[in-house]
Amino acid sequence: ADKHFQKQIQEMPIKLVYFNGRGLAEITRYMLSIAGVDFEDYRYPITADFKRPEFDAAKSLYPENMGRIPILEVDGKKIGQSSTIARYVAKKYGFAGSDEIEEALNDMYFEHVRDIKDAYQKVRGITNEAEKTAAMEKWFATDLPEWLGKLEASIVGTGGFAVGTKLSLADITIYYFLTTFFDNKEGAKKAYEAQPKLSAIVAATAAHEGIKAWEAKRPVTPF
Repeated sequence: ADKHFQKQIQEMPIKLVYFNGRGLAEITRYMLSIAGVDFEDYRYPITADFKRPEFDAAKSLYPENMGRIPILEVDGKKIGQSSTIARYVAKKYGFAGSDEIEEALNDMYFEHVRDIKDAYQKVRGITNEAEKTAAMEKWFATDLPEWLGKLEASIVGTGGFAVGTKLSLADITIYYFLTTFFDNKEGAKKAYEAQPKLSAIVAATAAHEGIKAWEAKRPVTPF
């Protein structure tokens, strides 16, 4: 009976639980898809104004992540926190570099991107509309180019890779961030196209067969 149970556990597919949107789960979806992992892409419905009654009724299923998603289920165990999930999948499936230094560098770029996102969210959080409009204009004209200049200067890789000589967590993170995170796509594009290494990473990642395959088959969602 124990052997039968072990066999069942081993055959359990990986299950990624999130909303029907890209958001905090998409970097992990990219990696699982590119690695050829047979995973269940479980998506709770969510409306354009972010109502999600099905998930609200199911929150108690996810105490490991304090009632939040994404959740990655592996061998019957649940892992929470989107960054933790991405790092786990990167390490398990070969997107975390070829040694401990490259793994640390991948982690570093992941955190660099988080810093830029956090800075932008402060601008988004301004409640006075006139102040927010002015701050947004400044963000895309001055602040984002400055941040991306710093990110560019930190890149150690060459040839369209942030780290090493193959697609990594850092590349996917930078690509996904620069091409989808901002509502003002043109403002973001203008800022990163001024940076040769970042532009090369975006172009190389966009052209990767695994990236293209996932983008062609994933559900079309508004966000």
